[in-house]
Order: sequence, then C-alpha cells, then structure tokens
Amino acid sequence: MKPATRRFRFLPLGLLAWAGGWAAWAAQPAAAPSGPVVELPKFEVTDSRLLPPPESWRYAEIPGFEILSNMSAGATKRFVSDFHLLQQAVAAIMPGLAGGAVPVPTALILCSRGNSFDQFVPENQSETRFGSNSLFFSNSERTAIVVDFAIAELQLEGDRTVESDPYRAFYREYFRHLIRRQSATPPPVWFEEGLVQIFSAIDFNRKWITFAQIGDGFGGEKTGDFNRLLAQHALIPMQELLESEQPRERSAYWSAQCYAFVHLCLYGENKKYQKPFLTFLQRAGREPITEELFKACFKMSYKDMGLTLRGYIGFTNYQAMQYTAKKGEELPAPPPVNLVDAPDAVVGRLKGEVLRLAGHGTAARNALIAPYVRGERDPRLLAALGLDEKLAGNDERARKFLEAAAAGKAVRARAWLELARLRFADAKAKPAAPGGKLTPAQLAPVIEALKTAQMQPPELAGVYALAAEMWMASAANPTRDQFAAVVRGVNLFPRDFNLLLQATLLAAGRGFPAEARALAAHGVKIATEPAVQDRFRMLQAAVERDHPETLKPEPAKPAPAPAAK
Repeated sequence: MKPATRRFRFLPLGLLAWAGGWAAWAAQPAAAPSGPVVELPKFEVTDSRLLPPPESWRYAEIPGFEILSNMSAGATKRFVSDFHLLQQAVAAIMPGLAGGAVPVPTALILCSRGNSFDQFVPENQSETRFGSNSLFFSNSERTAIVVDFAIAELQLEGDRTVESDPYRAFYREYFRHLIRRQSATPPPVWFEEGLVQIFSAIDFNRKWITFAQIGDGFGGEKTGDFNRLLAQHALIPMQELLESEQPRERSAYWSAQCYAFVHLCLYGENKKYQKPFLTFLQRAGREPITEELFKACFKMSYKDMGLTLRGYIGFTNYQAMQYTAKKGEELPAPPPVNLVDAPDAVVGRLKGEVLRLAGHGTAARNALIAPYVRGERDPRLLAALGLDEKLAGNDERARKFLEAAAAGKAVRARAWLELARLRFADAKAKPAAPGGKLTPAQLAPVIEALKTAQMQPPELAGVYALAAEMWMASAANPTRDQFAAVVRGVNLFPRDFNLLLQATLLAAGRGFPAEARALAAHGVKIATEPAVQDRFRMLQAAVERDHPETLKPEPAKPAPAPAAK
C-alpha cells in the first residue's frame, strides 16, 4: 500500500483531535523543615534469608523517565537511543502529545535475565503470563512500563504462538501512557486499544516516519498486524466489542479486532468512515453506546459492520502516512546515554513502587526496606518508604520516614502532602487554643509542608482541601490572601467535590459569605448525585439566610463618558 508522503513540517494527523476529544508550578527547591531530629525506625535482621544481597541492574535517567534494566549495557543503550528517536518522531508528527510534566518520572523496567519479568505480573494475569511481553501500571501519580526482553514467543490460543517483539510492545505501552496523560476522562477501552496498536506499528529513522502501515511496506507481514492474527479467527460481535466497559478477556485477538476497527475507520476504504467515526466518538462521550447510536452515525447495523470488518481484514484497502524530512532537516541524533550501575536505593525504590502498583504489597515492602536496612538513606527512597507505610496504615512509621525525607529536601509533592496530614493529625490531637482550636505555632509545621507540596509538581487537590480544613481548625481567621489560595485550588480542580465542600465551609464559617454563596451555587450546578446537590443547596440557603446582603445586586456602574470627537 503506497503511503501518502508529507514533510516533517506539515502536521496533518487527526489522531490528536480524536484523542483530544477525551482530554480535558514548576518545581522549586524545598526548604528543610524545622523541628527536632526524627529517629528513624530500626530493623533487626535475624535471618540472612530476610535480606537478600543487592541486585545488579543498570540505570539511566532521562527527562520524565527512570530506566532500570538488567539487559547488557549495549542492549540497554540501544533501547534508550531508540526511545530518544521515537520521542523525536512523535514530536515531529504529533506535537504536544508527548509534552507536559509528569508527577514523578515514569518507571521503565527492562527485564532480560531469567524470570525477572514474572515478579511484576499481577496475580489476576498469571494464567495468561506467556501471552504478553509487557505490563502497564498507572495511578494518579506514577506510571510504570515493564517489558520482557527474554521471552522469544508469545502463547495465544491452544498451540498457536507468535514471535515476541519487545520494542513494539514498549511502543504500545508508551503511547498508552501518552494518551491517558492527555485524557481528562478515560476513552472507551476499545478505542484506546485500537489507537495504541496503530501507534505501536510506527516505523521511523532520522529521515522518514511511516505511520498506520500494515506489514513491512513490501508485502510482508509484521508481528502484531491485525490481518495476520484475525485471518483464521472468529470476530467478537460488535456489540460486545463496543459496549463492554470491561472485556471478559483482553486477549491478543481482542486487541487485534480493536486495532482493525479503529484502523478501518481512520485510514481504510478511502477514509469514508472517518466522519461518522468522529461523530460516534463525540456522542459516545455524552451518552451510552448502543446499536441505535451506532446506526445513527454509521448508517449500518453492528452485523453489517462486522461483515465490513471481515472484508477489511482480508483485503486492507487503506492509505498509510509517510513523513519525509527535507534535505538537512532530519531528526537530531540521539544524545549519548549516561548508563550507570543502579544504586541499591534506586533499585529498591523503583522495584518497590512498581510492585505496589502490580498489587504485590508484601514484595513491594520487602524491596523498599532491603536497601534501607543495608544503610541507604536516599531522600527519594525515604519518601517512597513513608508513602508505602502510610498506604499500609502505619502512620507512626510513615511519619518518621517522611520527616527524614523532608529533612533531605525530597522532591515528591505527595510525600509532603502526607506529611502535612500527619502533622495536622498530631496537632488536632492536642489543641492548645480555647475551644479546641489550634494555635499559629501548631499550624506552622503544617503550613510549611503544604507550602512545599504546592511548589513541587504536580498540583494536588488534597493540598488545598487540607489547607481549608486547617484554617477551619485555626484559632485565627485566615486572611483574604490565605483564603484566596484555597479558592485558587477550586479553580484548578473545579470538579473535586471534597475540595469544593471544604472551601465552601471555610468561606461560610470564617467571614467570606459572598464567596461561600458562589461556591455553594457552583456545587449545586456541577454535582450529579442528588445527595451532593442537596448538601450544597443547604449550604447556599444557610448563607443566604444568615447573610441576606449577599442577595443584593451590585450597584449599577455609571455609564462611561462618551469619547471626545
């Protein structure tokens, strides 16, 4: 299939528009907290089996990513160079997709020795372990991608196997990370899967980029092509593919059919389905997906689309996109890779946090604590230990680790927020002002931690919600500037109902009635649950009852004088 050729300078891809339909402070040095020196938790190791020797990994850090690899130095450097070039290719054809800061660097773990990949496989995926060579984990703070470079073949149904392509697997999960980072609300699972499969087939070098191509461009098939996988395999009914929010089994065949459908709609059959597909996606963001909706957009039934898709799998009539650099304008060469032996603290921190994302709580704690017992005191390790202990409900131990991380000026906004919460809880347990309120001296350490959290990326709604709760517990009313800082959080997170409620209560109880009425009205407007709406209506009514002046219209401003002729 002959690709359409474009220069790098032209950016005609429409995929950002489709993905963007679902999408919605720079870090400063943290000041070390004042206060007494905190004694860290002590551990006694009575059995050598509890403390395995340090693991041998290689480590590289590039903007936005930390790479932990047990491949050879040469293989790791080749991977990092390829990744640099991939990022340049994405920036050339889809500017903005890869931009933006991340809360903490994304963890890339490259496994090549023995069964090192297996330790990260979630328990609910153990039965399909040999059907995949990559894992993707994500929460509100961290993303992790784990790739298996050791496995040679992937097991599909029965005795069928396909060649393992770890680079393509990495591309798939990397683009999944980019799409989710751009999305304010999750896209339909079939749409995301179709997109990342299209993205993962990207072919590039410094002089050209080929996108959305099926096969190798010379008539040969490539691992992962949907027509290769689905040629002799039954298709999933379109109703099940499109309407199921949680597919029963996200098998290679399910992925391939998502790929085929999205590819058909974006690039197939002279792009005749692009417009109805876009309409379908836009409406799917506002209403449930049904066959009636599908018919309204595509003018065909699920069954008819299934037949169309089967024909497309047999004969992929499509147009790929090729981007060619002008003479002297090729992509820049990847920079040298600064690859080092991974410090013990780095191995424990990255493995521990990724194992926690994978659901292996005990293994995560063991990985985190081992370098600490061996004497490591890296602030990022201490912050990770504190967060892990907080997640496990061990507040006393979490406080000690987080205080030590703060003393080491750790850059981890969530660690500072959790430390502020623990300090606030301690203060509330022993109020020193009349009426059970807190004195300025008691609030100072809380403010210090909140201020540091606010200065570090990312912005966290919890920082502003805790600030509002803190001022409600204070013996002194907040100043207008201090209240304005809370309102800033509401503007940043207008749909965080806990923050909005705390800000409304603060405004109503501490002398800002006009703002309280406006905040309550906003809550009534955006709340979707009746109970939440009723709470904000009650607050709005109480403010209007106690402060009738908030109902008075603002005095009319005098009309401007006519301009001199």
